[in-house]
Amino acid sequence: MPHPLFGHFSADESARLIRNHRYAVERMMRMLGGWIALTPELSAKLLMGRHVWDNAQHADALGRRLPELRAQAHVSEPANEAFVAFMDAIEEAERPGQTVERMVGVYRVLKPHLLASYAEHLQRANEVYEPPTRRILARCAEDERRHVAAGLAVLPSHTHARPRGAGERVAGPARGAAGRVGGSHGPRAAVPGRRRHAAAGALPER
Repeated sequence: MPHPLFGHFSADESARLIRNHRYAVERMMRMLGGWIALTPELSAKLLMGRHVWDNAQHADALGRRLPELRAQAHVSEPANEAFVAFMDAIEEAERPGQTVERMVGVYRVLKPHLLASYAEHLQRANEVYEPPTRRILARCAEDERRHVAAGLAVLPSHTHARPRGAGERVAGPARGAAGRVGGSHGPRAAVPGRRRHAAAGALPER
């Protein structure tokens, strides 16, 4: 029987996963905040505004956990280039008439993907020495489940006037580009220039 202190993750690995989660949350927060002015539909606009606030709280909690794991505070880092491409594909829905694409990308693709990553990390985080990480992940997961339910409830009201499958034009490429939020790290992701602001907190090259 394994010793209760022998967890799946070292402190360094747990910190890396938290930086990966924070990258996804921070970029999602920036996307939603930027889309509010481009979204004329009031129900979607209000939903995005509420969820920007929640995700800002998640990013802050994840960032404050890092020094407790002997890592630099408030750092965001993508797991790999595939995940950067995944986020880029979702963020492409920037035109004023793309509310459906934005909603599908975030509420049918990104948030469920992030929720699954939280659940995996939570399941493997040691119950003895990582209760602070587990509390943060549980809070983030609870909020994301609520966000997904709210987003899917609002989405049908915006699809009646759109061509069939409009939202899937962003969901399909995003799924195809998807690397896991906290997937195999590999080489440090090179963030494209026009998205550079979203990874401003990334660790320097080592």
